Amino acid sequence: MFYFARSNIDGKPFDLTVNIQNRSRLGDEMLTSSDIYTRGDTGLNFLWNKGLMGPLIRAGINPSDWLVSIICGGFEVCTVYCSAGQARVGVVSRVSAQRPGTRFHVRGINDCGDVANFVETEQFIYLGDSVSSYIQVRGTVPLFWEQPGLQVGSHKISLSRPLEISMSAFERHFMNLISQYGSVGVVNLLGCKQGEAMLSKAYQEQHRKSSFRNTIHHIIFDYHSELQSKGAKSLEWINQQISRLIDDWGYFHANGQQVELCQTGVLRINCVDCLDRTNAIETLVGVQIILPKMLMSLGVNVKDQHNVINRFVDGIKQLWQQNGDHVSRIYAGTGALGSGRSKLRDAQRTAVRTIQHSFFDSAKQEAMHMLLSNSSLQGWMKLVGEQYLPRRLLHSTPILLTNILHRYPEFIQIHNLRLFVGTWNVNGGKHFRSVAHKHECVTDWLLDLAQTVNQNVNWGYKSPDFTDSDELNKPMDVFAIGFEEIVDLTTSNIVAGSKPSANQRDWGQFLQRHLNRDTDEQDSYLLITSVQLVGVCLFLFVRKRLAGSLRNIATSSVKTGLGGTAGNKGAVAIRFQLGATSICFVCSHFTAGQSAVRERNDDFQEICRRLSLPNGRNILSHDYVFWCGDFNYRINLSGNEVKRLSAQSSWLDLLRYDQLTIEKLAGNVFRGFEEGPVRFAPTYKYDLFCDDYDTSEKARSPAWTDRILWRRVKLTFPKTDENGIICMQNNSPSIKWNPGRLLLYNRAELKTSDHRPVGAIFNIEVHVISRQSRRKVISDITENYGPINATVQVDLKIIESNSKQLLSEDVKPYLLNDTDFLESLKLIGSSRDGTILLLHFLDPLTILLIYANSKQASIAAAFLDNYIIPWDSSSNGLPKITGGYEIHLSTSLYNSTNWLDRMQRLIEISEREESNINDCRIPAEIFNALPSIKKLDKQRPSKVDDNNGQTFNNDNDFENDITNLTINRAVEPSQPRNRPPPPRPAPPLIKQSVNISSSISSNYSKDEFDDYPTNNNNNSVDAKKVNISDPLSQTDNEIDSEFDKIFSISHSLTTSPVHEFSSKLNTTISNDLFTPYNDSIHMVSSCVDLNFQDNSILQHDNNNKNRILSTTDLIGLEFEKTNSTIIGDTTLSSTHLLDPVIVPPPLPQRPENFKSSHLEQYL
Repeated sequence: MFYFARSNIDGKPFDLTVNIQNRSRLGDEMLTSSDIYTRGDTGLNFLWNKGLMGPLIRAGINPSDWLVSIICGGFEVCTVYCSAGQARVGVVSRVSAQRPGTRFHVRGINDCGDVANFVETEQFIYLGDSVSSYIQVRGTVPLFWEQPGLQVGSHKISLSRPLEISMSAFERHFMNLISQYGSVGVVNLLGCKQGEAMLSKAYQEQHRKSSFRNTIHHIIFDYHSELQSKGAKSLEWINQQISRLIDDWGYFHANGQQVELCQTGVLRINCVDCLDRTNAIETLVGVQIILPKMLMSLGVNVKDQHNVINRFVDGIKQLWQQNGDHVSRIYAGTGALGSGRSKLRDAQRTAVRTIQHSFFDSAKQEAMHMLLSNSSLQGWMKLVGEQYLPRRLLHSTPILLTNILHRYPEFIQIHNLRLFVGTWNVNGGKHFRSVAHKHECVTDWLLDLAQTVNQNVNWGYKSPDFTDSDELNKPMDVFAIGFEEIVDLTTSNIVAGSKPSANQRDWGQFLQRHLNRDTDEQDSYLLITSVQLVGVCLFLFVRKRLAGSLRNIATSSVKTGLGGTAGNKGAVAIRFQLGATSICFVCSHFTAGQSAVRERNDDFQEICRRLSLPNGRNILSHDYVFWCGDFNYRINLSGNEVKRLSAQSSWLDLLRYDQLTIEKLAGNVFRGFEEGPVRFAPTYKYDLFCDDYDTSEKARSPAWTDRILWRRVKLTFPKTDENGIICMQNNSPSIKWNPGRLLLYNRAELKTSDHRPVGAIFNIEVHVISRQSRRKVISDITENYGPINATVQVDLKIIESNSKQLLSEDVKPYLLNDTDFLESLKLIGSSRDGTILLLHFLDPLTILLIYANSKQASIAAAFLDNYIIPWDSSSNGLPKITGGYEIHLSTSLYNSTNWLDRMQRLIEISEREESNINDCRIPAEIFNALPSIKKLDKQRPSKVDDNNGQTFNNDNDFENDITNLTINRAVEPSQPRNRPPPPRPAPPLIKQSVNISSSISSNYSKDEFDDYPTNNNNNSVDAKKVNISDPLSQTDNEIDSEFDKIFSISHSLTTSPVHEFSSKLNTTISNDLFTPYNDSIHMVSSCVDLNFQDNSILQHDNNNKNRILSTTDLIGLEFEKTNSTIIGDTTLSSTHLLDPVIVPPPLPQRPENFKSSHLEQYL
């Protein structure tokens, strides 16, 4: 519902966007302001047609002369007869235009501190010359959270960002409230069930950690539970709590022009949707608490005039009910629920809400964005302008904005950002690590990929600059890790679509532990967000000190399977903005098949076209795009030929037949993208757990299906030359163009899938705005550009050529109808390459020339001033005389009084507002990661290969030696480069008995546990803390303590048995990746290390020795019973005590008749 108003007194527009108290403070000057963007009030946040006013302001026209200010919300008023007078009672709600949207499309907060469904509601009473008013506000919980709506599965609430990086937006929101309303009191009406409990606890936790914990009151009231248990009596408590705050803050009251009371604080009331429960509490505040105070101030005696009071109460209750319906229709599509309505009506409106969300909300959301768009730029220029310029300046003329953007190098600081981009098809995602290859870990791919490059045998690409130790040891700033087939592509998983899976949660936690292997605790990696589409999943990790500077984080996905209807194939994307640089990561899975080249090309085009991100962006409308995934492009050679060329490291010969290389050169896909040199063997398709390519009946030909490409857009902005003509010449200060430097491109040797993972490391440039320099550039361009109004006023003086006398006033020339004169004036006015858009006569001797831009108008005004046009006497209205006439022109810029002062004020307000909502001052030191803890060349305890007695200093030496033997062996130039494929691993040897005292010291050194997840926050067992070199010198209690530390490590990382077991318990496991960890929020840290805090069966602590050690124990305890040894009360499987050089047996199969009762008897 939209509302506008006009005054009954003078008929002028009445601005509803400003509340009564602010109107009294600002006075009538606000109404006469010709530029709403230079007003110092907060009404601009509630103005819904400011985009329509932009063109008028750019033309120097007062918008109030042509347009009225419009609010979105509700406005209801009624008349109450009070003694001999009439009181006007009203309730007005103003919906904020800063973060508009519908119920399931817009939730939570944005980086500017604006929240969804933010509504300012004002209750007022006019009686004679007196007025009283009171303001309340509502808005969704100011955290980054989302709710997918009524889709497949459930509309579960989940946090979309970790709380650590939500604090800046959280505090910015309350800072804005305090600056507008004074003190703030939070009334939290969220429930204690399911997702609401998680959201409420996160809200409380964020409030406790914020700088406002001692200044902002936080009242928690579970509305539904309290009313169900205690009925209406439960409202007495909340009434008392709110009354204390209102007594301190007061309300607004004025008699005539004299202000007697001011409201110094505001209540911020919220539930999930900020609709029905919020309506009930706001009505309670307005009717039961505020109304008696207002009437007392207005002179209405509450005690003596009961009938009058009842009329006020009945009328204002009706107004509040109608107001709740208006707000609900805007956000949810129907009227409000509850409030004394029938249950049948509530059920009907609930059904309508479901239909509204499913079919109409998307179009409604798009219409809101189009209405509120106030940028004069279009297309990609609009997106870039939002990154580099203050948003209040975006309504200015396009030429002025493009001139500012043309000089963007003058107000930016360039910082380097290091990125890791990886992709891996994990073939179902069930195995984090192979027990048979325990020396291989995901860190070989994510952290130690540089060690796999061997340039002597042309294996892997490494930049020549990426060789010194400082470069190698510098931590990554960002990890973007993509997976394909993270779940099995079954029918149930495909139907689930984008619903988060247990594998997504487990992989996220698993990766985070391993990425933090070497980091300083103050600068560890945070999981910012993740997005999944069936089997395609993308994770984004960022260093903690850098994560708080990310803005506008968003995710999206698109299906391409079965003609775009199934998610078995498709893409996911994550984008964010750091400083003024936008970065987008895409992970995709294209159509499979040796000959399906066209289908894969179509998948790429479909993803580019259909994958949409907020604010009208797509994949290609970013500064940087990094695209990884299983593209499924094959090599047009036979399998034997591919293997032969791979064995010879003839990568260029293979690339000549690579389908992706061929299609990219033809311009069919990835136009404008770059890829590093491919100097590694094809990554597909392998037999599991070995180095053999496909030996099945299909015998698929090896191919480079897993790839990483990137692109950067080169920004070029038009400018106006000295004559005001638009040109594209690159006169901006020189900046050396850097499309992004590739440091490393290689694959890793992880064998738990039929694909090998691929990784790439990049150095890119990030632009950070210098506000002081930007303000200087904007002021310089504005002053040189001229007034916003591009109109020149030309005054004509007609003088007789011979006598030099001014034409008599009695003569009325009709130059308006003289086509020759008009064409001559246009020709002269355009002689300096200006473009006249319109010519208008104010009177017979005054003409307005409207130019294309202000620069052209300024040049034309200077050129035409004192210009003389000879004219004969044949013109209409001029008497014929000898010698003819001279037409003297005097020019001035039309309506340009104090234009520079207004622009300077606008620039000042814009920069101040930008500093409050989007701080551009990103400290330079956050781009420098804190030194790593473990990136040092330390010698680990040596190990001996029992087969040949060779000593290896550490695991990397062992792996590099195996790699050199099987793949990267250097050959003499004269010898053929062919070599046989690597042999399969030998069958596992099981050691039946182990001497514990001797095997502890020889088999368990610190490095063997570094890559395993643990229960505590540390990712590895410190050898200094766990003394395992001489167990015989320790006491029994010390040995038990050491084993508690060591064997809290989960040896098996198979996920499914734990999930099946946990599903049999009455314990809810949250799929939310960002649930805050505190005492009141139960959280599962890992699928293999479940800590069911609500179930006493699985509780454990340091003194509990009966804890099952790992998932392997849960399944295979009976299998290993004969080969186990008891130490104290702890059961140790013989699998845990195998000699490290002997390959352990594969995981035992789960018995078909294995039930939860079998687990309970061992627990």
